[in-house]
Amino acid sequence: MPALPIGHRIRARRKEIGITQTALAKSLGISVSYVNLIEHDKRSIGGALLNRLSEALGLETGALDGAQERRVLDELAEIAATVAQGVEPESARDLLARHEPWARTLLMLHRGAVRDQGMIAALSDRLNQDPVLNASVNDMLSSATAIRSVADILAETPDLESAQRARFDAIVQEEAARLSDVTRTLAKVFQESQADVRGLSGPEEVDDYLYRRSNHFPALEAFAERLAIDPHPAPMIAYLENRHGIRLRRIASSEMPSDTTRASAYDAEARTLTIAEGVAPATIRFELARKIAVMEAGDAIAAEIEGAPELASESGQARAGRALAAYVAGAITMPYAAVHEAAEALRYDIDALAVRFGASAEQLCHRFTTLKRPGAEGVPFAMLRANAAGYLTKRFPLPRLPMPRHGGACPLWAVYSAMQTPDLRVARIAEFPNGERFFMLARATRPQATAYGQTRPSFALMLACEIVHADRLVYSAGMDLSASGLADPVGSTCLLCPRTGCAHRQEASIRMRAT
Repeated sequence: MPALPIGHRIRARRKEIGITQTALAKSLGISVSYVNLIEHDKRSIGGALLNRLSEALGLETGALDGAQERRVLDELAEIAATVAQGVEPESARDLLARHEPWARTLLMLHRGAVRDQGMIAALSDRLNQDPVLNASVNDMLSSATAIRSVADILAETPDLESAQRARFDAIVQEEAARLSDVTRTLAKVFQESQADVRGLSGPEEVDDYLYRRSNHFPALEAFAERLAIDPHPAPMIAYLENRHGIRLRRIASSEMPSDTTRASAYDAEARTLTIAEGVAPATIRFELARKIAVMEAGDAIAAEIEGAPELASESGQARAGRALAAYVAGAITMPYAAVHEAAEALRYDIDALAVRFGASAEQLCHRFTTLKRPGAEGVPFAMLRANAAGYLTKRFPLPRLPMPRHGGACPLWAVYSAMQTPDLRVARIAEFPNGERFFMLARATRPQATAYGQTRPSFALMLACEIVHADRLVYSAGMDLSASGLADPVGSTCLLCPRTGCAHRQEASIRMRAT
């Protein structure tokens, strides 16, 4: 794989702080010519040299590991595959290296186009299928027709008796009132529709926001530690009631508000947190911790979001706020030091850790992706969640393992194999076309039913790490992790995978068309 174009960032930062190549080379213990090669993307950097360079330039290591550039390159490749037919994906590297602002501007325009297309599709579906709109339009036509008929009668019969004219006037007033009510209903529907479609950009913005920060927020970790709340239901229930006057209420799942998308609902006026009966204990603990996070960590969360360039829309900021509240909830129920120590000791055994911390598999997997504290790092994991249709509904990528931003991934990824058998662990080694290997661990699961006849959605979770970390996992026991070991030949998506002769290919690759 060619070196990622990070030289421009190194050169710009060096000039910004007024350091010459000679001075930088001396502080790094390398030659000036080597610095020059690095700044022109002729040499890759990593390990100790990367750390020394980051320190010399006053940058976080993540700013120079190529993660941001790789994400941009992958998205540019998607644009080439879906929009700019005939453009070689490899040329994206030159564009990013020479004209980074233009590359990012292109991405911004593309995302805007995708958002607008989604808006058009959503409004089109609403117009064609929404029963409220259909009924309202019919009511409008009916009232307009009645008013027109009465108007014609009044115009053609000027000598109507007063009683008849009064009756027709009453009809006009009645139909006009109905028409006014229908108009207000339509206005409300369209306002709600616009709010819905404007939110289409929110997930993209939050993805970028979390990615740029490696899904690790030291200030929120510290905040959760200062709270020092016993992460068990009874103490958290007492904490909410004593400190915030919030009572817990349990009701049947069938009685839960229809507009809630979680297992809980909060009534601010009644100061009541409602959680459906029958939900898993891990869900109860997490929902209690989430409410504590919302009530206690609002300022800390706002400080993390304020000024974030990725969160350009109100929907993106609101979504990020919810994501960070969940982050704090995870830090409360699974304290960093305790989880890190136990995970290393138990070799990331999800079932054993779930028992120890009273957490679900998904909560643990998400927590694994946040273990980035300097000096106490966990295994660097990517995580994704796929629904039964194969669509990726949650993604936390790694710098060298990008996740598709739209639709699904390569069907050979372990996450799709796991979908076939709930609770079966699928552990595989995957090799990408560039030779890079990853260890993929996946399992399918279904939420616990809370009532008879309730629909239970199925989804699969997957953790992935670079093969060099796989020996730290209990799931790799007995597997040949060497370079000669067998591995599944996978890609990212069909559009971006250059492999020929793949029986699972669903569409032609842009990389194959470019060769």
